[in-house]
Amino acid sequence: MFKKLIAAAAALALGGAIVAGPASAHHSYAMFDSATTMTLAGTVVSWDWTNPHSFLQFMADGQHWDLEAASPSMLSRAGMTRNSLKPGDKVTVKLHPRRDKALGGSLQSVVLADGKTLVFEAGRQPQPQPQPQ
Repeated sequence: MFKKLIAAAAALALGGAIVAGPASAHHSYAMFDSATTMTLAGTVVSWDWTNPHSFLQFMADGQHWDLEAASPSMLSRAGMTRNSLKPGDKVTVKLHPRRDKALGGSLQSVVLADGKTLVFEAGRQPQPQPQPQ
């Protein structure tokens, strides 16, 4: 009986850890300085189309930057796809930098190689921006 009780407690603890794992993996945007917006022009290294956040890695002024973006579903509503950015593409991004001064931030907008601008504002649906004629 005691072994069954221990086994049941272990299974319950393991189940709780599995359920809590994904929830604890999501974080707030407190690590980013939302009062500061930077604009950088650079070259795409990689575009990781993943949940819960996508990531843009690019080179600007000889430095490697890692930017956190919205989820693929939100990015899709702004007109992006997993193929929107490719290694070697030239882009201009606006970002909220990391508070710890690491070369990273929260992606706010990106001007794609074709001139199309996509905006990602916290708490709002990303919206494609009208293009100048």
